[in-house]
Amino acid sequence: MCSIIGVVGENVKSDIINMLHTLKHRGPDGCGVYSRGKIYLNNDILDCEDSSFIIAHNLLSIVGCDELQPFMSENLVLVSNAEIYNYKELISKYDFDLSSNSDCEVILKLIEHNYHDNLKEAILKSIDLLDGDYAFCVSDGKDYVVVRDNVGVKPLYYGSNCDKFAFASEQKALQKIGINDIYNLNPRFMIYNGDVIQIRDCYKRCDFYNDYDVAKEKLKNAIVRSVRKRVQDLDEVALLFSGGVDSTLIALILKKLGIKTTLYSVGVETSQDLKYAKKIAHDIDIPLTIQIINQEIIEKSFYPTVNTIEDTNLMKIGVGMTIKLTSHLAHMDNHKVILSGQGADELFAGYNRYKKKYTNHDLLNEELTHDLNNIYDVNLERDDKATMSNSVELRVPFLDKDVIDVASHMPIDYLLDSCDDKIRKHILRDVAYELGLSKEAAYRPKKAAQYGTGIDKIIKKKIIKKQQYNKILQ
Repeated sequence: MCSIIGVVGENVKSDIINMLHTLKHRGPDGCGVYSRGKIYLNNDILDCEDSSFIIAHNLLSIVGCDELQPFMSENLVLVSNAEIYNYKELISKYDFDLSSNSDCEVILKLIEHNYHDNLKEAILKSIDLLDGDYAFCVSDGKDYVVVRDNVGVKPLYYGSNCDKFAFASEQKALQKIGINDIYNLNPRFMIYNGDVIQIRDCYKRCDFYNDYDVAKEKLKNAIVRSVRKRVQDLDEVALLFSGGVDSTLIALILKKLGIKTTLYSVGVETSQDLKYAKKIAHDIDIPLTIQIINQEIIEKSFYPTVNTIEDTNLMKIGVGMTIKLTSHLAHMDNHKVILSGQGADELFAGYNRYKKKYTNHDLLNEELTHDLNNIYDVNLERDDKATMSNSVELRVPFLDKDVIDVASHMPIDYLLDSCDDKIRKHILRDVAYELGLSKEAAYRPKKAAQYGTGIDKIIKKKIIKKQQYNKILQ
């Protein structure tokens, strides 16, 4: 939805202005700054008073108006990058009176409701009631807290040097002001006055369901609710589409919900993903926009992708480029929200490497648990930056808290059937089949995005052999 930044130090106004400009792609619709008890918006930010604590915000407006942040109450101030899916329920339950049309203001109202001169306790009580994806900073004038959602869908980085501490939605904003020792905030922790403290436990997998049909029905209902939440208040939406079961299941649900949807895919001319994406899009009767890419396009996109995802890992470059190119197509069609199937492989044992541990369910559960708890670092931050480079917000229905809860309580045998399992994710495929996907599409094995598009092959066999590209991977 946007970017948030903050700096603690002496005379940090110039740092804040530089960081806002650096992250303008995340929020081209407006900006705001809080300093010394006052809020300054858009062109007025240059008039803000310098101080030792300033927070700021870039806005990507998706629904409504009057959404510019920071938000202030009597004694609290908030900047947030968030989508709160239960904001209407919270407004109704607590009879909140909002000054804007933004769901983000509900975060401030909730913290204010729970605030009794102890900011940390108020935030701990409040985040337990939030259903959504978020990263935000709140201050009461004495203390400040920075926190993100349980999974880490919304990115948050922090770092310090000899004279200041800062946080931001992307690393490049911190680097802009001379901070190079940068960390991403583990979702199980919060920043409290510059200290990083644990506030949550890691996710854990354990067997709970002993009836396959019950588990399947629970999963189906949870996924449908998750998709519905992520498109509330939207008339149309984009979907990263590969023709695999994950994205196709989301497409089917969107169609059943009556949401106008456009599918987006990229790939080389011989791409298997494009072949199946075209076929399945035709079968389910949802429009598909594609881009045929080649070595020239991939080479031209290489440096911009590395800069966008802030990583030189070859696998991440391949996936990041796929998402960056695809979300650009959505941006050209004026979409501001794009959904993806991210998270399904970690929840339902979709990766090929999982089947190697099928005979030892304890070890496999450990690996699945590790991958879920680290998905923010491995995948989510990359994906968010790739879509937001095109000013398009990413939403990930499979990482809804209820979907995670159901999936993490399933026996391994609901996911895999052997060490030679070629399709994996069995219960998810059964859900897709029951919701109307053809048998061929529901149970088709599929390669990872960077392989299915053909991008990875060109990068490895052609591009990184050139010195100017190979040197950045060293």
